[in-house]
Amino acid sequence: MMKNNLFLMAIAIILLCPVRAYSQNPSRSVEVGIGGSAINHTRTMVTDFHQTPGGDYVFTLEEKQLYGGLSLYSAFEIKKWLYADVQGTLGLARYYDGGALKNGLSVLAGPGVQFRPFVRSEWLQPYLRLGVSYYRKNFPVFYFGRFDGDVTKEAVWKAEDAWNKGITFDSKSYVPITAGVGIVGWLGDKVGVRIGGDYMRSLGSKGANFAMGTAGLVFRLGGKSKKPQEVKPLERIVEKIVEKEVVKEIPVETIKEVYKEVPMEKTLAELMDNVTFDFDKADITKESETVLDEVAEVLKKFSDRKFMICGYTDARGSDSYNERLSEARAKAVREALVKRGVPDKMLFHKGFGKRMALVPAGADDTTRRGDRKVVIEQVTWEPLWNYLKTNN
Repeated sequence: MMKNNLFLMAIAIILLCPVRAYSQNPSRSVEVGIGGSAINHTRTMVTDFHQTPGGDYVFTLEEKQLYGGLSLYSAFEIKKWLYADVQGTLGLARYYDGGALKNGLSVLAGPGVQFRPFVRSEWLQPYLRLGVSYYRKNFPVFYFGRFDGDVTKEAVWKAEDAWNKGITFDSKSYVPITAGVGIVGWLGDKVGVRIGGDYMRSLGSKGANFAMGTAGLVFRLGGKSKKPQEVKPLERIVEKIVEKEVVKEIPVETIKEVYKEVPMEKTLAELMDNVTFDFDKADITKESETVLDEVAEVLKKFSDRKFMICGYTDARGSDSYNERLSEARAKAVREALVKRGVPDKMLFHKGFGKRMALVPAGADDTTRRGDRKVVIEQVTWEPLWNYLKTNN
């Protein structure tokens, strides 16, 4: 009953941890997996001890090395190179008891951390793992014993394996530390295969050391898509200019239409150069109002894009004061554009103070007026936009 409760508790932890992590931060990658395990845990039995007519002592040695199990796994991305995980395995072992072969169960579960150094690899992710586990089984494992039928009562047998030397038996439950390596290979954006190996070393004196290999499927929730993102070509605004051309040979006036392509960024930059502020104020000057009308019309043609409104001040004043003033100027332009029909969801504003001031504080006010400005930049990198909106 106790081992069943332990396994059910491990399943609940492994399944609920990623669900909770994903609900709190869907932008981080969460992995959930299921698979099979092979556990290298030696079980030895010595029987049929007897003396031959020639005086030799013989016995039968039976030994089992591996047993299998069902493995569950979940991991949560802390950073691109660091994951926290929880792993659990329910094992079904065959062991010897009183000369008979029986079935036993084991439960292994615990947390760990994974180091994934190749952060630029999207589809193949090797990792190193360190963790701690709780291991419990309902079958005994002996490495030392006496021979049944030995009339001298003096002969003993002893078995050792690669992981355990010098111990006689292990306890039913103990806490091993875990070190392992593995690799996750993604078959698509949400489904992959995980292969790993772990070495368990007991922290106590009676626990056994053993190794385990695991392979299975991994399912991914949240996080950045591994598929290459399509980059839309830069749209351009077509400015129609009507010029009048007079042909001297023919007394007829003709009109020629000339179409000129103007980059969107250049148009916004030229317009925003005419949006200015008086010294020590965040109020938009009267002559800038008509300019913002034109800026709003340009932005409304690109409602599927995202733009950052950056406020700046001249070199006079303290850093903290100019930081607040530039923030107020950027906010004033944003509110003015929203008032003119530009969707608020496509805008973000930020003040940068006097960090970009080109004119020294001792220059005349007319020259320093060029540093009291607001510019508009297009944000094309989606993770940057999400970070700005989340951490505003």
